[in-house]
Formats: sequence, structure tokens, C-alpha cells
Amino acid sequence: MMAPSVFQRTKSPRSSPGNLPRKLQNGTEAAGQSDPTADSSPGNSISDAENFECYGEGDADAPANTLENGTRSPGSHLNRHSWTRTSLRRTPPSHQENLPHRRWGSMRHSGKRQIGSNVLASQLYRSSSFNSSGCGSGGEPADDMYSDVSLEEDVQGLNYKVQLLQQQVTSLADTQSTADERYARAKADNAVLQARVHMLDEQIREIECRCEERIAEEQKRCREAIARVERDRDAQMAALTDRLASAEAEASDLKQEVGRLRGVAETLRANAEMSARAHREAQEQVGELAAQLSAAREAERRERETATATADLLAAAKLELQRFREAPPPPPDPRLDELRKELTLLRTQNKSLSEAQEELQAQILTRGVEEGRSLLDGVSGPLVATNSLAHELSQMSDDELQKALKEQQDVNVQLRNYIDGILLAIVENYPQLLEVKYQREAGEKS
Repeated sequence: MMAPSVFQRTKSPRSSPGNLPRKLQNGTEAAGQSDPTADSSPGNSISDAENFECYGEGDADAPANTLENGTRSPGSHLNRHSWTRTSLRRTPPSHQENLPHRRWGSMRHSGKRQIGSNVLASQLYRSSSFNSSGCGSGGEPADDMYSDVSLEEDVQGLNYKVQLLQQQVTSLADTQSTADERYARAKADNAVLQARVHMLDEQIREIECRCEERIAEEQKRCREAIARVERDRDAQMAALTDRLASAEAEASDLKQEVGRLRGVAETLRANAEMSARAHREAQEQVGELAAQLSAAREAERRERETATATADLLAAAKLELQRFREAPPPPPDPRLDELRKELTLLRTQNKSLSEAQEELQAQILTRGVEEGRSLLDGVSGPLVATNSLAHELSQMSDDELQKALKEQQDVNVQLRNYIDGILLAIVENYPQLLEVKYQREAGEKS
């Protein structure tokens, strides 16, 4: 604020005339320094101008009152001069704070109250000279009077203050014009920005409308997709429910079939075990019979070889006997008797061997028939039951036996095919049954 600096300058009006240019320069610098402040804060500049305006009005009114009162009461010239002196040189610092706040329009008052600096200086000079002459005539003391030099210095100080105030008013006017320009420019920018804001609002409303339409379309599409997915899901659920019901029915049927097949498999397993055991026993018996048959055949072969050798000896003996018969009878030879005895012995041995061979064959056949009957009726011993298979076989003829054997073979073939079919079905559908069986058989074998 520039007002305090002005008041500080008024405290020392007794300065030399050579200091006035420096004061003017300082006033110009102060006015130049006040421009940024006024530019940055127009309110402060306005308040400063109002303060200076009030101060000028007080100074302008003071000399007029002094002149008017000077003609009426000459005795009061000194007091009035003292009041003018104190008002010009000893202005209290609080004068600025006590001034009322005025608007910027208060500076635009009428020209009747505006007084120029020269007129103000001449009035002050006249009043000071009049007061000084009145004081001399009235016999006032010399210490209370002012000289012309001090009055001139006061006038120069007032001129300096007035010039400083004019500079400040000019700077304030420039600041006001700059502020007006800035206000106009800001107003234009504000109008442009408002137009742009309106345009952006329109764009935003259009975008919101498009977004709402798009959202509505997306929601409609999503609802249609959800409905389609729900229909597909319901159809799939119905199909899966049907498949599940059919699968459960098939599973129940398969469980029943598995139970039946397990019973059949157990029966077949028991029959197979019994057949395998009977087969092993039959193989053992057949092995024993084969061993006996091979032994009998070996004995028969030896007997045949012996009989062949005996027949060869007999043929040789017959040839020799025939040669001896054709030849003239030689004298009796002791060897001939020995040969005859040996031939007789050989014939006896051959006959006994033939009988033994026949007995052995009969024993083999008898034992084979007995073993077969014992296998058929399961009874070992001399007694045979009347209701046994052996009794039936004994009562049947050969044709009937062959026919029954053929029928039994056909039944065996059919039974084997049936068993093979069951085993194939088990292997295709439930191979774990056979795996368990194989594991059980492997455990039994181990």
C-alpha cells in the first residue's frame, strides 16, 4: 500500500529544494512499484485511491474554510494556520484506517470539488502570508511564526504530494483499464467456454442416449441368449434324464443278468471242477491201463518173437526131417533122439506160451471192462446194481449202444457250444469274473 509512505513523507516537509527531484523520483518509483500490487489486487488499489481521494478532499476544503474564516475573525488566524500545518505535516497514521471504504465509482465525483495543484498551492501561500502578516501585527512571539522559506517548502511538498497522487490515480486508471481488458477477455473466454460446455453437454447427452440404446440392445440380446441357453439346458436335462432312466433300467437288468450269470457260472464252475476231477481220474486210470496194455503188448511181442523163433526152428526141423526121410535111413544117431526130445519140449513151451498169451489178453479185456463199468456206475466190486449204467449197457444191443453214444456226443457238443457262448458273453461284458477266477486258481496252484 502506498498511502503509509505518503504519510511518512508528510512528517518531514522541511526539506531543501534540491531534494525535490529525488523525492519526485522516489514517488515515481513508488508509483511504479504500486502497479503490480494494484494489478494483482484491484480491491487494495481501489481502497488506496479512495483514501487519497478523501485526503485530497480534506485538503481542498481546508484552505477555503481558512480564507472564509480569516475575513471574519482575524484573531484566530494563528490557530487556523496551526491546524493547516498539523493537517499537512502531522497526519496521523490511523487516518487511513478511519476512512470509510468507498467504491471505485466514488472517484468519479463532480468537477466542482476538484482543485488543481497550482490553485491549492497559491491558496496555501496566500493564507500562510496572511497569517504571517497577522501574527506580526498582533504581537505574537517569534517562535510561533513561520518564514516564507518554510511556507515555500510546504507548498513544494504539497505539489509533490499532489503529483504523487496524480501518478497513483493514473496508475490506478491504467490498472482499471487493464482489469477491464482482462475482464472483457475473461468474459469472452467464458462465453467460448460456456458454448463449448453446452456443446459438450449436447455430446454427452447424445452419447448417453446412444449408450442407453446400446445397453438396451445388449440387455435384450443377453436376455434372448439366456432364454436360448435355458431352453437348450432344459432340452439337454430332459435328454440326460431319459438317458439316465434308461441307463438305470439297463443297470438293473444287467444286475439281474449278472446275478443269474453268476449262478450259472458257479454251477458251470462246479461242473467244470467235477469234470476236471473226473477227467484227471480218468486220465490216471487210462494211464495205468495204457501202462498195463503196453506191458501186455510187450509180453505178447516177446511171446510172438519166441513163437516165430520156435516156428522157424520147427520149419527147419521139418525140412531136416523131410530130408532125412527122403534120404536112406542112416544108422541110428544119438543126436536124433536129442533133437526129437528138444522139439517136443519146444512144442510144449510154445503151447504153454500161447495159452498164457490168451489168458493175459482175456485178463486185460476183463479188467478194462470192469474198470469201465466201475467208472460208469461208480461201484467197485463184484456186485453191480440193477439200475446202474452198466446194467443198462449190458441190456442194450450194439446198435442201441452206438445210437446212444452218438446222441451223447451230440449233447456234449451242444453243451460245449453253450458253455463257450456263456464264457464269451462273460468275457465281453464282465471279464472281472474270470479274472477273479483266474486269480483264485492261481492262488490255489501256488
